[in-house]
Amino acid sequence: MRIRKGDEGPLDPFLAWMLKRAGLQPAAYRSGAMQRRICACLRKLRVSSPCSARELLERKPELLPSVLNTILIGVSEFFRDPPVFDYLEKTVLPELLQTRPRLRVCSAGVSGGQEIYSMAMLLAEAGALNRCELLGVDCRADAIRRGYAGRFYTEDMDGVAPVRRERFFRPVAGRWEVSAELKKQIQWSRQDLLDLDAGGACDLILFRNVAIYFNNRHGDEAWARLCDQLVPDGFIVTGKAERPPASLPLVRVGPSIYRKIAR
Repeated sequence: MRIRKGDEGPLDPFLAWMLKRAGLQPAAYRSGAMQRRICACLRKLRVSSPCSARELLERKPELLPSVLNTILIGVSEFFRDPPVFDYLEKTVLPELLQTRPRLRVCSAGVSGGQEIYSMAMLLAEAGALNRCELLGVDCRADAIRRGYAGRFYTEDMDGVAPVRRERFFRPVAGRWEVSAELKKQIQWSRQDLLDLDAGGACDLILFRNVAIYFNNRHGDEAWARLCDQLVPDGFIVTGKAERPPASLPLVRVGPSIYRKIAR
């Protein structure tokens, strides 16, 4: 997906300051998508202007992680886009598990963890979870904390079939907590995705609805970095509206699923 020129201008100074304060690269982000979130940011802080918001965040920096969530909206679901996970379950994972002694799976932009937990469930059902390494990465500390905790409200569980809910979750204090079986196989890391280090070559990378936040140049750089960390014949999963750059050795093989080919 290419970004319109109107979305490529400079960021609002307050947004640029906030991203930099969070350790991110303001120049990488689409101005159009970000500008529209300023009002939500002000509502979150209960202030009337960006100037007042900055003053408040300078006094109370502990508010920054929650405010960052209003700018970089992390929307995720268990088994989001069922045809994608159906293809992963029936085609991609059987092939990978048959040809590799161990699998490395990375969710780049993990948000609350629903998609990496969805992958863990599929691998557990295939009897292969104990020979897999899973990594969830996000630039937001709040997202990493939520993913690590693995507790979800009932309304978050719509995509989880009853048999999976019975096996992989337990009710705790009005929420559903992910089982230790899944949790112990997942590592969590707070990183800027533009500098992502997955800790080694990955067989499968989830990079869904993240590139839409980056401008064209930095988006292309993020795709290239992920592709470099993918093994030959490995797979990358995208969002519905996203396409990796045509210059990369990635070929579409299923719904929002691309395979890395040798050149």
